[in-house]
Amino acid sequence: MEASASNAKLCEVCSGLDIHRLTQSLHPCRNPLPCPHPDRTGSGIGLALGSIDEIKSRRLTCDICRLVAESLDKEPPDLDGECRVVESREYCKFKLPISVEARDPSITHFHLTHSFVVFYTSELDRYHGPARLWESKEKYARSSHSILDFQVRASSCFKAGDTTVASPQTEQEFLATIGGRYICTQTDIHLIRAWLHQCEHKHGKDCMPSESLRFPEGDREPIFVVDVIQSCLVDTPSRCRYVALSYVWGTAPVFTHLTENTQDLRKTGSLRSLPIPATIRDAIALVYAIGERYLWVDSLCIIQDDWKMKGTEITRMGSIYSGALFTIVAAAGDHANSGLPGVEQGTRDQVQKILKLANCELLTVIDKTPHGIDNTTWAQRAWTFQERVLSNRVLVFSESQVYWSCRVASHSEERALEEVHDIHRFQSPFPQQVTADRLSWEPLEPSKYFNLYRSLLSTYRQRHMTYKSDILNAFDGVSETLAALQNDTFLWGHPESLFSHAMLWDLIGHSARNHVEVPILDSNGSREMIPIPSWSWAAWSGVDLARLPFLLSGDYTDVKPVTRFDIVDTKRQLVRIKEQSWPDHPGDGGQALWKNEQPDQVQPDTNYPPLRAGQLRFWTSLGNMKVVRGRTGPQAPWSMYRWLPFLVYQPDQDCKIVGQDFIVIAANLHNMLTLLAIEWKDGVAYRVGQLKVPEAEWLEVENRQWRLITLG
Repeated sequence: MEASASNAKLCEVCSGLDIHRLTQSLHPCRNPLPCPHPDRTGSGIGLALGSIDEIKSRRLTCDICRLVAESLDKEPPDLDGECRVVESREYCKFKLPISVEARDPSITHFHLTHSFVVFYTSELDRYHGPARLWESKEKYARSSHSILDFQVRASSCFKAGDTTVASPQTEQEFLATIGGRYICTQTDIHLIRAWLHQCEHKHGKDCMPSESLRFPEGDREPIFVVDVIQSCLVDTPSRCRYVALSYVWGTAPVFTHLTENTQDLRKTGSLRSLPIPATIRDAIALVYAIGERYLWVDSLCIIQDDWKMKGTEITRMGSIYSGALFTIVAAAGDHANSGLPGVEQGTRDQVQKILKLANCELLTVIDKTPHGIDNTTWAQRAWTFQERVLSNRVLVFSESQVYWSCRVASHSEERALEEVHDIHRFQSPFPQQVTADRLSWEPLEPSKYFNLYRSLLSTYRQRHMTYKSDILNAFDGVSETLAALQNDTFLWGHPESLFSHAMLWDLIGHSARNHVEVPILDSNGSREMIPIPSWSWAAWSGVDLARLPFLLSGDYTDVKPVTRFDIVDTKRQLVRIKEQSWPDHPGDGGQALWKNEQPDQVQPDTNYPPLRAGQLRFWTSLGNMKVVRGRTGPQAPWSMYRWLPFLVYQPDQDCKIVGQDFIVIAANLHNMLTLLAIEWKDGVAYRVGQLKVPEAEWLEVENRQWRLITLG
């Protein structure tokens, strides 16, 4: 329950605050949109509160100083400085809906602001970290940062779908529904229902996959779902309306669906007596409370020791998450027993404070940045990446509150903005680095398709995973969805239609071959373990888990395919990779100076090594040239190649000049060739690095030869 609050006690300094301005969070504006009005950061109130010692000396006699002092207690003890109350940046611009009667028709929109306390340190402590891009981590100078934010509490909160509450009719009634909202210790189920109701009834098709997203027949729905009413597993009903769960297994023991217990799990009430982790149990309770019936969760809805089912379901993550009504995201904690804070009584602490003034109430803001949960374990795990990207709607549980994000709107428990319309600019507290709106539900032209693929892949490779063998599996959902959108096929993580472009990936940082093997079905239907081919980005991982290498995913704008690739399929047969020729990229690039004639078809040759699934075979130019080979540290592999004048390098423990075999795999419109550095084993070439050189430089290589390459 919300505690009652008497009027705030203010000291002589805080009494000087312009309370009327401080509490006027809604600012009318008559400028046309897009509004040229500058941000208000640092302007307006600007009242000095004093030094740290002065503020702390008044904490017992002033409620504002008490709240500021509590924030200062969390600062490093060796810092000194002063605090000042300023007016916040504008984080929302909106217009009144047509249905609302306005007092002043000349007002075109409103600005929503709040006030915050800035701590100005007297000593700068700036970060001078590693110069290398892949070693750098975002740090901030300790000077001039916000330590406490206030927002005006909304005087009434309209809930969508609540027939007992009438829609606001006037401007005053409408604005009263906008502002801060007090967060209780238990999640407001009615509010979650309101978010879902508003999305389904007002957003329509904007928040669902389009008809262009066509998955293979039978791949649209999962095999099993949890029936939260009967508390057991059931076969997924036709056209099932289900909720999905995204969470981190972590180190906690997770009860799983196995072949031996599959019949028991189908018995009514069976899930009530099993040791199911707290996060899954809370998700079941939440789905039931919201009024939905079915829940999909991987540990229960996939038979974990049935490798055939598991492999099939992993490749269907795109259809499973995009087909869910919404996805519950367990962003609190680092294991499956962390639970969903606020679902059960006593599982969420109340950290929000109330400051009651004469004409309103101020609430402290819990999330002071638009990326409030980016540092959670959930936001950094590889498996959860596609679960977020593929979900149309997400309901995110953090330690302190719940967020909602769909393709049209973003909401949080502490900010009542459900009735805001025509938002011109909005900083959402949900992390926006990779959100669902970046994964288009409509087919894209080739350049935009490739840019989307490279953006998703680069971001995915910055996520952590426990088992390197999951590196392709955790991206399969994204691959499946892109393939369905573009009528494409993915080959070891690479889009077939843009294969030459996708082959241009490179890693910057501590990386090495991971020698991961994955299961495939051979021609006899038996399971066979096959190493991920060296030419795939999935065959390479970071050697230092604390510093993941950064993946450069190639460039579409000036690349042209110059090589006809064949790939060995699971039946050990050569199949031509069908790259599409786009108007802005003419076929195979024509007859370049370095190119020899090649056969139209590649036939197996007994003089070449036996075929193995995942290998590429193609004609290209092979040569050996001297280059600079480097590494990022004494313990790192030699994986960096540079074509530069040798005089600028002095060989040392991290740099040497070597003779290296290279093959041509692509070119660009500026007569630059992309070469793969290769090493040989039993007649098969393996990728060890990448280098770009001018075509003229390659023509100077004396020992060049035209060669049929088998690239493993």
